[in-house]
Amino acid sequence: MNPEIHFTLGPASWPSHVLQAILEAGVAACRINLSHTRPGQIAAWFSHVRAIATRVGRPLRIGADVRGRKLRIGPLPGGQIELAPGQPFRLIPVDTSDEVMGDAYRVSVNYPELGRIVLQGDAILLDDGALRLRVESARDEEVQCTVEIGGVLPERSGVNVPGRHITLPALTMKDRRDLDALAPLRPDFVYLSYVETADDITLLRRELARRGLHIPIVAKIERAVALEHIEEIARSADALCLARGDLGVEVPLPRLPYVQRQVIAAARRMGTPALLAGEVMFSLVSRQTPYRAEVTDVVVALEQGYRGFVLSDETAVGCDPAGAVRWLHRIAAAVT
Repeated sequence: MNPEIHFTLGPASWPSHVLQAILEAGVAACRINLSHTRPGQIAAWFSHVRAIATRVGRPLRIGADVRGRKLRIGPLPGGQIELAPGQPFRLIPVDTSDEVMGDAYRVSVNYPELGRIVLQGDAILLDDGALRLRVESARDEEVQCTVEIGGVLPERSGVNVPGRHITLPALTMKDRRDLDALAPLRPDFVYLSYVETADDITLLRRELARRGLHIPIVAKIERAVALEHIEEIARSADALCLARGDLGVEVPLPRLPYVQRQVIAAARRMGTPALLAGEVMFSLVSRQTPYRAEVTDVVVALEQGYRGFVLSDETAVGCDPAGAVRWLHRIAAAVT
């Protein structure tokens, strides 16, 4: 079995020799996460990847991941901070263009309405639920919290507010600026994060067409509400990507395996290819050999009908990005 593997470009995979090794290991596409780029940077990222692909002489598609409704914290000094349980910590709601440098006591969040939707006692989860804050008070200009579960908080980490409706549009102003920057670069496809309904796909397709881009759309399934509309999303999109990181924060973890089965069943009914993302080989961020449970996870996904995988941290910040790709191929080769 030959899975379709997408790798995420990041600090670990940026060096030319690493990119070359990743391509030689056998990948179908490069994912460029626009959450971590400014419009002026996007062209440089595309140019770098295409130059290496030309040098290696291997076909490679480039997909741009449009952020959509994703809530993220802003920049941090040194790229990360450490939060200790019990310490006070403030979230500053801002528009994306107004984000401020955070510190050990506060960080900005790209959602101006945050202080209006949360209440005292609410939980706020950071970095795919790895850290947890508890709301003490909320005002328009800040949300005062106490750290319940601490740890290292990387800049640009995701923010989840379970049980609260996030009133963000499918495409933000940043997304539209990013689409403007993408138009002359001619990406092969786009991912759309935080899809909720088929209307989101229709909107993005219209915005792409306005810029002369008639390319496939991969709908990322990472909101619980998307599961209520999964067949119409599968019918409207060109492919699905089940992103278990954020979705695993939105739905109870014991439900996640059943959601994985639900999504692939809908994709197969609609004849839409599906990819799996989210901690596929996460142990390879810091080690050379995957956990046995991860091997089983990959085999189960392929047997269920998933066409392939999107690697995130494994290739963006992992210790051996090309090794992660080789392991996926090695495991898939044993699937009968």
